[in-house]
Amino acid sequence: MKRSHTTGLVLSGGGYRGISHIGVLKAMEELGIKPDYISGTSAGAIVGSLYAAGNSCDQIFDVFTKTELFSYHNYTLKKPGLIDGAKIERLLTSHLKEDSFEHLNIPMYVATTDLIQGKTCFFNSGPIIKPIIASAAVPGVFTPIPLNNMLLCDGGVTNNFPIEPILTPCDTIIGVFLNSLLETSIEALSNTKAVIDRAYRISRVNASEAKFKACDVFIAPSELGKHDVFSKTHAEDIFQMGYEEAKLKLGMLV
Repeated sequence: MKRSHTTGLVLSGGGYRGISHIGVLKAMEELGIKPDYISGTSAGAIVGSLYAAGNSCDQIFDVFTKTELFSYHNYTLKKPGLIDGAKIERLLTSHLKEDSFEHLNIPMYVATTDLIQGKTCFFNSGPIIKPIIASAAVPGVFTPIPLNNMLLCDGGVTNNFPIEPILTPCDTIIGVFLNSLLETSIEALSNTKAVIDRAYRISRVNASEAKFKACDVFIAPSELGKHDVFSKTHAEDIFQMGYEEAKLKLGMLV
């Protein structure tokens, strides 16, 4: 019996730029394209998991814009991070029917980084909430998550474009990358913050770009780089960038 055509969706990290993922999903819905598998890290893990659980694009947009997912407002100075993942845990619990990968409508892979072994660890079965929190636990900002004798943090540290789990089961792969480099200048790199931010972005791109060619459709809104990963001030613009780029690139599939 011939296997039905399957579509996989890869969602990178990107903090509040993850709102752009929601725009991509909205465009996919309008074009009649449904992912059969999703793999995500950090913000991509949050968006992908909420969508796989049956939340609408509007509901996910509200999660990102009406709550403090990636905010410095709540400090946990007595823990090895500034923000306590317990606050996000309560939020996810209210938007997921069950704390279980098996109860999702779409199979989901969540990428995390094991700080002990220094390797990517994927989750796709069992409880889902702690892996999601771990995947978004930016080092030094969020408290790492102890799980199964590992200490887990942001999946983007080792794998910001987690395409690997869906390469085999999928015939078509749509990749969404939110960390493209903007043009810059010596003058723009005149302070420590700018240099550190630039170096961080370069490392993310260089570690991911070899995998871009495995995508049948690659979506990377070029102007997203001007938006800070920890600011949701321009949420509507960020959503629209993902939506418009997806409508443009996905036209070839319909």
